[in-house]
Amino acid sequence: MRPMIALVLALASGPALAAEPQGEAIFQRCYACHSVDPADRGLPAPNLAGVVGRRAGSAPAFDYSPAMREAGRGGLVWTEAALDRFLADPAATVPKTWMDFPGLMDPAERAAVIAYLKSQPAL
Repeated sequence: MRPMIALVLALASGPALAAEPQGEAIFQRCYACHSVDPADRGLPAPNLAGVVGRRAGSAPAFDYSPAMREAGRGGLVWTEAALDRFLADPAATVPKTWMDFPGLMDPAERAAVIAYLKSQPAL
């Protein structure tokens, strides 16, 4: 690609797309339990393909904790803001969740992961 075209595309893509590679790298920490490949099934945690905008506890064929199912029935939808809160402190956001993860303390890392998740296709 010619340098000027690359510069125009980089400027037009904005910070969310620039965060995707960083978000993908950070998301590698999550791959022990999660995937964003819609074909992956039988994971120890829900598949996160298309998670942004999805009701909590609603991915098909996953056995969620009662707390996560209740949070979804109570109206929790994985918006960017809700994901940011959950990724910062899962146990505080959904008490008694089965997710055994202390959270991502760095707001920039959370934003990068969320941008990466937004770029993934739905299940």
